[in-house]
Amino acid sequence: MKRNYITAVFIFVFLLSLACKKPFVHDGITESPSLLVVEGVINTAGQTNIYLSRTLKLADKLKASSETKAKVQVEGQNNVVFPLTENIAGTYSAAQMNLNPNQQYRLRIKTATGKEYLSDLMTVRTTPAIDSVNWEKTAEGVKIYVNAHDNTNNTKYYQWNYEETWEIRSSAYSENIYKDGAMQGRNQNEMLSMYTCYVNDRSTGLLIASTAKLSSDVVHRFPLVTIQNRAEKLDVRYSILTRQYAIGKEAFDYLSIMKKNSEQLGSFFDIQPSEINGNIKCLTDPNELVIGFMTISGIVEKRIFINYTQVPGWNFNMNCTTLTVPNRKDSLDAYFKDGKNLVTISNLGLSGLIESYSGSTANCLDCRLKGSSIKPAFW
Repeated sequence: MKRNYITAVFIFVFLLSLACKKPFVHDGITESPSLLVVEGVINTAGQTNIYLSRTLKLADKLKASSETKAKVQVEGQNNVVFPLTENIAGTYSAAQMNLNPNQQYRLRIKTATGKEYLSDLMTVRTTPAIDSVNWEKTAEGVKIYVNAHDNTNNTKYYQWNYEETWEIRSSAYSENIYKDGAMQGRNQNEMLSMYTCYVNDRSTGLLIASTAKLSSDVVHRFPLVTIQNRAEKLDVRYSILTRQYAIGKEAFDYLSIMKKNSEQLGSFFDIQPSEINGNIKCLTDPNELVIGFMTISGIVEKRIFINYTQVPGWNFNMNCTTLTVPNRKDSLDAYFKDGKNLVTISNLGLSGLIESYSGSTANCLDCRLKGSSIKPAFW
C-alpha cells in the first residue's frame, strides 16, 4: 500500500522534542502522549487510502502503532457517506469515490475504544498534470526535479511524494552451496534469483512548494531527490514514480511548520500549540491533539527510468573480496558453515579434481538480503 510518508516526520519531531525538551503545559499533551496520527489524501482520481496510527510512549522508543478496528468514512454536505474498509492493519481504503466538485466533504473516524474524530469540511481540489520529471548529472551525483504548472492559476500549493525502485546485481553467481557438511550445486532458478534483485524505497521528507508569490502558477525544477555519486541505485537501472497533488494554503502552512521543525530538531517547543493543530479534531475530548491534515485532491503520477548507460563513469564499487578456500572439510566448515560466506565456483587442480572453492560474503553474493528477486510489473 502507498503511504503519505509523513508519519516519520510527525512522530520523530514530536517525540524527539518531548524527549529532549522540558515539556510545556498543554491540555492535549502529557509526559507520555498517545496521539492519533491521520495520514493520506482523499483521492478523487483513484483509490483512497487513509492510514491511522497512534504514537507510543517514550519508553517504546519513538514508535507508532497501527490504529485498528476503527470506523472510517467520508461524509458529504449532502449527507452522502463513503465507508472505508480496513484490509491491512491501520489502513482504511475505498475505491474511487464519485465526489461532487461543488460539494464539501469531511472525514469521520470512530475508534474501537469509542473516541470520535472529525475533520473540517474540505473543498474538492483539482490537481494539474505533472509536466515532466527530469534529471541532470552534477558534481554531487544525479539530481531529479519535477516541473508542473496550472494555466488557471488556481493550484498555488503543491505536495509530492515518490517511490524509488532500482535493480541490483550480486558480484558473481553463487553456483554451489555448502550444506550439512557437503558441497552441492545450486539449481539454476535459485542461482538466478540470488543474482538479480529489486530494491524499493519511499520518500520520507515533506516535499511542498508554493507559487502564491509568483506571477504565474508554475513549478520549475523543484528538487525531489539527489542520488549520490557511485551509489548502488544507478549501478544497473533506476526508476522513480512521482505523485503530485494540490493542497490548500492551510495545509501548506501546517506542513511548512512540520518541515521546519523536522529540519531544526529540538525547536518543536518554540512554536505555539495552536500552530500544530491540523484540520482534524477529537469530538470526544476537544483538548486532545490530533496529528495530521486532510486534503481532497486528485493524485497524478509520472514515472521515469534512468539506465546506467545514461550516466557514464558511475563506477559503483561493491567492495567485495574473493577468497580461495582449500577443498578440505575443516577449511570449508570454517569459511562456509555459518552461512556468512557463500560459494561462487569450484577450482580444478592439475589432477582434474576440485582443489578449492572460491567464495565471498553473503552480502556480495545474495542480493535477496537487500531486495526482492521478484521483478516489478512495470520493469
